Amino acid sequence: MAVQNKMPKIDAKKTAIVLIEPQYDFLKPGGSMYQFIADQLEKRHVIENLADLVAKARKKVKKIIYIPFEAFEPGFPEIDKEGPGMGGLRGLEIDMPTGWTLHGKKVAGAWVAGTPGPEIIPELTPQKGDIIVRGKKTLDAFWSTALDYTLRVNMIEHVAIVGFHTNWCVESTARSAYDHGYRVIVIGDCTGTDTDEEQNYAEKYIFPKIGHVMGYKEFLKSLK
Repeated sequence: MAVQNKMPKIDAKKTAIVLIEPQYDFLKPGGSMYQFIADQLEKRHVIENLADLVAKARKKVKKIIYIPFEAFEPGFPEIDKEGPGMGGLRGLEIDMPTGWTLHGKKVAGAWVAGTPGPEIIPELTPQKGDIIVRGKKTLDAFWSTALDYTLRVNMIEHVAIVGFHTNWCVESTARSAYDHGYRVIVIGDCTGTDTDEEQNYAEKYIFPKIGHVMGYKEFLKSLK
């Protein structure tokens, strides 16, 4: 049951691209999670695809919305080390080694303020007219941000989701967008995760039940 319905033409005036976490900690050497995703980024040309997509889509879609993960202060004082926030991915991220230093000391952990980790990479720098939605601290980009408000006040109907990681934040956000009543598109070749297995499973079995999966060139051609 992985077949998806044929995608109709997409009304560009009612479409937003939601770009999740295009930041150094994922996408550049030294980043806490780069070591896990680096091979997939290179093999699938994900950064190049994203850069081409946003450059060409800016003149077509209603909005391009960036959702970076919000930085933590050094030492992660925002999270009780004995609390539930340390479960799952967050607990793993806190101890990941990085290539960053702060005040002459090596930094461990993802998204540490004052390091390059939380910064958006140069290839995907937001441009005039783009929107940056702040506050993301969870896998689902809707949960701790004003993303839903931002989409609704811009009269968005189609949400095209791109970014990282495919089976973490992209999937969580796509599920939430569907539940919020949006038409969901996942642009597969503009997403990335750690392995082929994870990427392929999400594209084959998960996303077709939430919306539509397509490549970025097909997406651009489908805009009307």
